[in-house]
This record gives sequence, structure tokens and C-alpha cells, in this order.
Amino acid sequence: MKKRIVQIAAVIVIIAVLAVIYIVKQNNVSEALSEPVVNLDISEGSAGSIETVAEAVPVSADASVSDIAAADDESSSEGLQDTAAQAEPLFVTEIDEEALRSSGLPVMIQFFSTTCIPCMSMMDDLRAFYAENYGRVKVIALNVNEYPEAAMLYPVSVVPTQLFFTAQGENYIPSDRIRASVGNFAAYTYKDTGEIAYVVHQGILTQSQMKRITDDAGAM
Repeated sequence: MKKRIVQIAAVIVIIAVLAVIYIVKQNNVSEALSEPVVNLDISEGSAGSIETVAEAVPVSADASVSDIAAADDESSSEGLQDTAAQAEPLFVTEIDEEALRSSGLPVMIQFFSTTCIPCMSMMDDLRAFYAENYGRVKVIALNVNEYPEAAMLYPVSVVPTQLFFTAQGENYIPSDRIRASVGNFAAYTYKDTGEIAYVVHQGILTQSQMKRITDDAGAM
């Protein structure tokens, strides 16, 4: 009987230790992502009365990491069999911003988490948009919990968050038409100069909205 009590106590201690480790990890990731290294301030109105927060959830650590990237890359390329050798993956582990800006195409970067219900609810639309606009729009997606070092370079405090660049490689500033029909954009500026660093959309986007935004950003 005593032996069984000792075994139960040991299990409880192990569970408690694992819970503490998870909470510390969660807090560390959240803090890292809430303070982008580019040192940005939220600035309402700096890009024409841009609206803020949307249908999104705070960034947090995954309780378990799935292997969704490889499977989704395969399924998202189903419509690209003729260009399979040249096809670039939808899911990435890092962001080469210079290459994206110099691609000559509008760019959409999706920041997501596999434990975020809104993120996963828009995944089918994201994959369809990627497949149908391959060669017309650069579309990539980064899991913020699997690759926090890459995500913390950008103002990602909620997921899903989308970042867009124009075909000219500039920060995308949504037009009045897009702000009225889509909304939920936020502008971030550098503290020292007040210059716009990034403009992001926070929350869910439909495939139709992705197309309207990238058309506005110069897609041909």
C-alpha cells in the first residue's frame, strides 16, 4: 500500500514539474513575440486611419507540435503538377524578406499556429489561394510556435496575422476601398523616425479577400 502511495506521489510530482516547464515556456514565447526586435509602436492613423485588432487569438505556445507543414505542402501543390520542379513551398521555416520584396510580385505572409482555431479555419482558403495564384502572388506561411525566432522579427501579437508587400517591394498600404470592405489593418512605425515599418492585417481572411488585397497590391 505504501509503495503504491509513493508511486502516485511520484507521478503527481512529475506532472507538476512538466506543467511548470510548459507555463514558463509559454510565457517566454509570448514575451518574445509581443516585443518585436524591430522596436515598433502601434500607430493608429499613420497609414490613413487604419483599423486595429480583428478576429484573432493571442499568440501562445503549442502544447504539442504537429507535422502539418509537410502534409499541407503536398496537398497545396495538387494544382501545380506541371511546375512541381519549380514550385516553392507554402510553409516555410524562415522569411527572406529581401528576396520576397525583390520578387516583382505582391507578397502575402501568413503567421499562424496549429492550435489557433481561426488560423486552421482559414487554411483551406489559404492553400487554394496559394495554388490558384502561384506565379502571380508570392504566398508563404510561418508557424509562429514552431519558428518563434523568425516570427519575432515582425509585429505578430495575435494569430492569424498577415503581412503584405506590393509588387514594387514596398509596404502595402490598403486603399480606402480595401479598408472599407476588409478592415482590421494595423500600422506599426519605428519609434525613432515615425516611419511606417509594417502594415499587417489581423484576423481571418477569405480567399476572396486575399485576392482583393493582392490585386490592390499590384497582382497582374
